[in-house]
Amino acid sequence: MRNIMLFIDDVAGAEALAKKALKIACQCKANLQLCNVAANMAHKKELVGHNGDDDEFLETDKFGLKADELGQQLQAIYYPEGTFIPAVEYCEISNFNPVIIKEMVVKHNIWLIIMDEKQLRHIKNQDTGNYALKEISSLNCPVLIMPVKFEVSNFNKIAYVTDLRYCDFGVIRFLKVFNAALFVTHVSAPGLPDMDERYAQEILAEEVSLKTNYLKMFLRNIKNSINIKAPINKVLDSLEIKMFAIVNKKHRTFERLFDSFPKKTQVYHKLPTLIFPYLNWFNQSSFYS
Repeated sequence: MRNIMLFIDDVAGAEALAKKALKIACQCKANLQLCNVAANMAHKKELVGHNGDDDEFLETDKFGLKADELGQQLQAIYYPEGTFIPAVEYCEISNFNPVIIKEMVVKHNIWLIIMDEKQLRHIKNQDTGNYALKEISSLNCPVLIMPVKFEVSNFNKIAYVTDLRYCDFGVIRFLKVFNAALFVTHVSAPGLPDMDERYAQEILAEEVSLKTNYLKMFLRNIKNSINIKAPINKVLDSLEIKMFAIVNKKHRTFERLFDSFPKKTQVYHKLPTLIFPYLNWFNQSSFYS
């Protein structure tokens, strides 16, 4: 069974994000694990029901909301008949520590991690002070960064930005779960020539599509891609893409799209971004079988 983990560092303000994650879980037929990053919350422990026996503690945040109450609210949501209903569970970690998270990915058989874009700025590793975006590079699971203002309905159009010559079949098989139109957007790796359109179409149809057993794939071949931002913007905007995927640390695609000081906000800054670990990640082999 697929399991999605959602990180929460503000229970009182996490309802909207949790509902987005729940929609994604319904689409992927996955269960949802709410993971509270307790060190990043202003919370306290209150003594309740003390009757002379062992003290019973109930954890609340500064607004009095139970830390696991959000999961109960999600379980109470109405689902139309025939809709997959995810199980919602709750866990907690003391801080955003990549070592701990790696262990939890394995322990809970996590298929996907979801984070709010605000957490890239606010969550820090308590040991090193590094921002979460840097820590994502060391995680052993695909991570979906969810923009605050993006409203999830259905990921029916996904763009996978890669050099088609080095297309990861595991990524394609992962994205198949969304049953979306998948636009494989070719950008040549630094130092490599552009691909001829006919040759690129042949590779997509005869290699990638057949070997991954997925026919809902379409090619977008970007050429003269020294600066890939403008053509990527055009593809995502014109096709009304709902999510785009990249592999971290591969051909510097992430760095070429997200620099530290962009001159202007790009289209892809407003879209959910699915970041795959380079090379191995937990359960990756299952997507190559």
